[in-house]
Amino acid sequence: MRRTTGCLLLASVAILVSLAASAAPSLSMFLKNYYTDYEIVLDCSGKSHLSAADAEAAKSAIAKIEAYYLNRDPSIDKARVMKQAAANKNDAFKMMKTQTAVDAGRFCKASLNDLVGKLREIEPAATGKNGS
Repeated sequence: MRRTTGCLLLASVAILVSLAASAAPSLSMFLKNYYTDYEIVLDCSGKSHLSAADAEAAKSAIAKIEAYYLNRDPSIDKARVMKQAAANKNDAFKMMKTQTAVDAGRFCKASLNDLVGKLREIEPAATGKNGS
């Protein structure tokens, strides 16, 4: 009986470890996508598709989003993820330019909305942890 219980416990631990290991890459992937949105917003504000206030809102949002994800998984390689995000931004603009029906302003605004939407999603979670 003890042997069976030990085997079940070991199997449960193995499953939990594999689930935790598979969760880490997805968190870095999500963070990379938000970094990409941030890079797009910065590029758009430089080209007058978005305002300076929009860029500031994105800057504030990405700082909180970054803290949220790095708090959840401190092993995320921020430099690597940011490098991938810059490449993704360049690819996104190339794809946008090949699609004649895509308006640059709408594309830029969608990236800003992604950041602000995620910020709204995580802010209640952050204030809930502090007891506020």
